Amino acid sequence: MTIVALMGMTLFLVESHATPPGSFSIQSAVRQYIETNMPWPPEAVRVDILSDEMEPTAQNRNMTIRIEPAGNQDFIGDMVFLVKSYKGGNLVRTESVRTRIEVLREVIIAARALPAGTVLVDNDVKTIQKWVRRIHPQSLSPSETITGKRLTMQVASGAEIFATMLKSAPLVRKGKMVKMIFDNGSMQIVTIGLSEEDGVVGNIIRVKNITSNKTIYARVLSDSLVGIEF
Repeated sequence: MTIVALMGMTLFLVESHATPPGSFSIQSAVRQYIETNMPWPPEAVRVDILSDEMEPTAQNRNMTIRIEPAGNQDFIGDMVFLVKSYKGGNLVRTESVRTRIEVLREVIIAARALPAGTVLVDNDVKTIQKWVRRIHPQSLSPSETITGKRLTMQVASGAEIFATMLKSAPLVRKGKMVKMIFDNGSMQIVTIGLSEEDGVVGNIIRVKNITSNKTIYARVLSDSLVGIEF
């Protein structure tokens, strides 16, 4: 009996486990198909077969089994797999097997209730491992730096924080004093200015030089610090 995976996925033979001699389990074949083709590491996945146990299928040298996903092909959440039996090149039977695939992922959650407008610090958030059936398109990677960013909405304690909830917090505020620095390598000039608009790191903003009373453009470098470029 040959088991074939469609759509460029791995081809494999199924070995019988806990089935009578000369037969194989369709559920075992589907489970092996999932484990062979999923993008997740084996230790981070759990697979449940939701369909009722099927009668073991007798092995036949002329019989070919073809397994393919129906619909969702992300190998996460509820998936249906079609198991097609061919004999002599002719389709003789199609069976569907329902599965549920959960993936263990690291997610960033609120360590406490956080009101809208909170500028995040380290102890506001924490990373936990969680079994999920869907990966939100705006999920944050644990490697992303979110401290220093501002929440645009209230987040309950223990709730996951998504990218859409965050906005870069201005390091320079309109109407506030800033240090202005010009440095071309051979000469450095430092003076004080008044910011005429908000800005985050990298923004070009208008700043009024207190000494000359002239408005110039400067780049936000860090908290209350801008660089003058010529």
